[in-house]
Amino acid sequence: MSHSPEARKIDIAFLHEFTNKEECLLESWGSDNIQPPFDITPKDFLYYAEYDLKNKYAHHLINSLSNIKRAIDCQFDSLLYGFGLLEKSKTQKWNFPTKIDCLNSLGVISPRILLKINQKRNLLEHEYIRPNQIEVEDALDVAVLFIVYTEKFLLNAMVDCEPSNDKEGYWLEVKLDYKNNRITVSKRRDKETLIEINVNSEEYIKYLKWFISLYELMR
Repeated sequence: MSHSPEARKIDIAFLHEFTNKEECLLESWGSDNIQPPFDITPKDFLYYAEYDLKNKYAHHLINSLSNIKRAIDCQFDSLLYGFGLLEKSKTQKWNFPTKIDCLNSLGVISPRILLKINQKRNLLEHEYIRPNQIEVEDALDVAVLFIVYTEKFLLNAMVDCEPSNDKEGYWLEVKLDYKNNRITVSKRRDKETLIEINVNSEEYIKYLKWFISLYELMR
């Protein structure tokens, strides 16, 4: 026997159960090209890194590795902006490993090798160890793959959607309002807000992870 949303507690457990069923579909979704408030983009830093790597001046490997790390840092902050987390990360002074942990917890691929790039940069800046050509080339390849893979969360990124399950009688509207740092879930029929979670809530990451999982339903 199915139950209408009115007869069920609408929370994260309900939403996971709802969207994990085979009958669940995304009836529609809206997208946005997310423009983080930065003058320099991750791709700009990759361009600088490529330029440094190809030009054989005395410290080209040092500059290239530094720009590779900046490209990854900039992409991390761009993703955090698109997920409504950038201001929180600044307020709480998240470091590089903390940002990786956050993106991993959300299901965004953050290879462990990114930590190795950071370690190389730390050795460069704090132990004054010069990187070699192969290390910098490998770091650049990883940075390019990471940025290309995660572009789907920034370019034509899903910001709202309508998951439905006609068999169960559910049809919801979900919105990730990244500019105002909140997620809302409403009934499609009468627009009644069922859930509103902002970034200051301990539950925000759980709902954000669920929202990101809806990318798998896009067809």
